[in-house]
Amino acid sequence: MRKVELWGLLWIFLVSEVGAAVEPAEERYELLEGQTLTVSCPFNIMKYARSQKAWQRLPDGKEPLTLVITEGSSGNPSEVREGKYTLKDDPAEAMLHVQMTDLRVTDSGLYRCVIYYPSKEPIPLLHPVRLVVTKDSSGLPTLSITPTTSPTKAPILITTKQLPRDRTVTQAFPKSTAGVSPDPGVTFPNVTTVTRVSISSIVVLVVCGLFIKTLVFTVLFAVTRRSFG
Repeated sequence: MRKVELWGLLWIFLVSEVGAAVEPAEERYELLEGQTLTVSCPFNIMKYARSQKAWQRLPDGKEPLTLVITEGSSGNPSEVREGKYTLKDDPAEAMLHVQMTDLRVTDSGLYRCVIYYPSKEPIPLLHPVRLVVTKDSSGLPTLSITPTTSPTKAPILITTKQLPRDRTVTQAFPKSTAGVSPDPGVTFPNVTTVTRVSISSIVVLVVCGLFIKTLVFTVLFAVTRRSFG
């Protein structure tokens, strides 16, 4: 059991050493003149969310040259631009974005992102960036495309014919033989005759009905009384 543990520890040690040897010491970017370098440097949001960050150049045999520095932020995204250098500090993403525009051959060199401290040594955030800028080897001149106006076309005339407006057709309704005048806008079915009942006829019928009911009630009352008398 002890031999297995020793072999396991030895294997972990060898893997870590090989990984450290294979891991590159710097990142290399090869670009042409006029192009833009974009680098993103992650940082520990718990430690450096409010710290100043900087983009530095590392000349051979000289002190690091600080090119642009962010301001001490309050945890909100901020952006600083100095000439061709732009830093975007985004604490929400825990990322420092770097841009170098309009690259030239003289910009070739070693760069790095750091946590900047005015009074002590800065803390690197990423492997140094090796920038190699070369001229365009194609030999073709750089063309600037200027938009030109399109040739003037003859105007197209569209003739529209004015359509006549909807005309309201008013048609007189035929007079009814029963003397009923229709309401405008209402279409009646084929009505031939309408019977008119007078009020006097209705009164006569009601009175006759009441008289008959009274007579029947009187007869029934007399028969009932004689039966019990």
